[in-house]
Amino acid sequence: MFDLLLGVLTGGATGILGSVLGKLFNFADYWVESKKADDEHVRTIEMTRLNHELRSQELEIEREIIMEEQAGKQRSASYSHDMSAGLSYPWVAAVLRLIRPVLTLMLIIIVWYIFSTSEDIGQRETIIHSVIYMTSTAVLWWFGDRAMRPKK
Repeated sequence: MFDLLLGVLTGGATGILGSVLGKLFNFADYWVESKKADDEHVRTIEMTRLNHELRSQELEIEREIIMEEQAGKQRSASYSHDMSAGLSYPWVAAVLRLIRPVLTLMLIIIVWYIFSTSEDIGQRETIIHSVIYMTSTAVLWWFGDRAMRPKK
């Protein structure tokens, strides 16, 4: 009888132990699946971030291409407009060619004159800064686009 009672108790304990171990393994499986899902989410987020960065770079390149195309169209339209006036008298062409150098020389002379004759330090600095800014803008704008380009 004692063997029968011991068999019932140990069998029940073994059954409970099996249930507990099953639950522990289920929990371990759930934890592994959860870890996989978390890793997949991190990977998806990283891929989304990389795709965003690549698309941003593509958009920037596309923007630069469009800006270059528009600059070329503007330059071409400007040249076409200048050429549409037809032939001019030689003296008019000579005056037009002298405008940039003469204006540049005049701005340089104005800067030198203001620097050498002004007595008020604050006014002198303000005027000098303004004229220097305008002079450098004009010089770089007028002559900056005259970079050497390969002959076609």
